[in-house]
Amino acid sequence: MPLHDPHNRQEVAERYIGWLRNGVPTLGWEGDPDLELVFDHGVGQRWEVWLNAPVRGEPDRMLPVLGGPPGAELNDQLVYVLIQKLVEGDTHRKGNSELEQFDRMMEENERKERARTEAGVDATADALGRFYTEAGKTLGVTKTFFPT
Repeated sequence: MPLHDPHNRQEVAERYIGWLRNGVPTLGWEGDPDLELVFDHGVGQRWEVWLNAPVRGEPDRMLPVLGGPPGAELNDQLVYVLIQKLVEGDTHRKGNSELEQFDRMMEENERKERARTEAGVDATADALGRFYTEAGKTLGVTKTFFPT
């Protein structure tokens, strides 16, 4: 039976649902019995992990947690990647609270912003240097004096 057959997809998914719910100690995943592995048949065409999170009035409420890359087939490697993402986002792990995740995100954003700023400064300095060199040639200025 081809893997793109929806019935075969579910059979293959059953194996991996156990990994998500029961855990994979070698990957540091303890498992979560409320997780589901579903295939997005829409535009995404990808495997996703959803959390069964019922609330009063919505007993069947499901929340998307994360998704695999579009078009990727369900196999050990894809499920390992999904589990690694779950481990990284698990706020119950020591050193991985929501506040610590937020702090890491802010540090990463600040690092990226510094890199963008430095790249902009370098690009501006290079452009100004070329401008002043060409302006000096055009105006016949061979020496520049800056009083201190």
